[in-house]
Amino acid sequence: MKVDAHHHLWQYQSKDYGWISESQHVLKRHFLPSDLRDATEKHGINATVAVQARQSLEETRWLLSLAKQSPLIKGVVGWIDIQSGDLAKMLEEFASEPLLKGFRHVVQDEPNPHFMLSNAFIDGLHLLHANDYAYDILVFAHQLPQCIDLLPQLPPDMRLVVDHIAKPEIAAGTNIAAWQDNMSAIAAYDNVWCKLSGMVTEAKHDAWTEEQLLPYIDFIFKSFGPERIMYGSDWPVCLLAAEYKTVINLVEDYVATHYPSFIEDVMGTNATRFYHLTN
Repeated sequence: MKVDAHHHLWQYQSKDYGWISESQHVLKRHFLPSDLRDATEKHGINATVAVQARQSLEETRWLLSLAKQSPLIKGVVGWIDIQSGDLAKMLEEFASEPLLKGFRHVVQDEPNPHFMLSNAFIDGLHLLHANDYAYDILVFAHQLPQCIDLLPQLPPDMRLVVDHIAKPEIAAGTNIAAWQDNMSAIAAYDNVWCKLSGMVTEAKHDAWTEEQLLPYIDFIFKSFGPERIMYGSDWPVCLLAAEYKTVINLVEDYVATHYPSFIEDVMGTNATRFYHLTN
């Protein structure tokens, strides 16, 4: 399968998507499975992973309902209250949902710099692992030290993936060395993978270039290796800076040039393995 391992869907209402600012008008409309199909089909994508954009159980249920109706969506990364004392009970609701592959929390928005290191959060991640769910790590680059402290406290075979290469400061071009050092430390854990996604939106939306992004892509491949990297469009958020065609071509062209024998892996097989996707 050729997989887009990271995209979103929504029925836009301003009260539900407060993170979409007034200037981001391109995102202020519905993005549903029919729109996803239109964006992906000309590029040969035949499987996708829909990722939560709201922090609610309603979001998880809604994405699963869409996935059941759309043959394109092979997996869902939902949201659940990982810190809840009722987590085990909440997970019971989804025990018979084979399309639910993992969960994500928007840690990048948490004001507590030690959010991921609380006993409740760590216990919750252990419970996700015990139920064979993956976990998507969504953080800003400056939060990576917290991730480094977290990893030794998790099962060594828990499936973890860093979203959006941890959002380095591409637009400003600052703190690159710190991002590299921290990502190298994280990549040393064999159970942590990385999504090659979200890069264009961390650059200047109207002024980014491929040459600006190449050093970041180079570093991710050297750190994680092509066996632990998966393509994700971050559609429709990517539309702030680039069309779907531009985003997928950026990754495909890079892999075809530098790692040609791994193009099927990065563009599909790795995501299929990581998320346990099936046809």
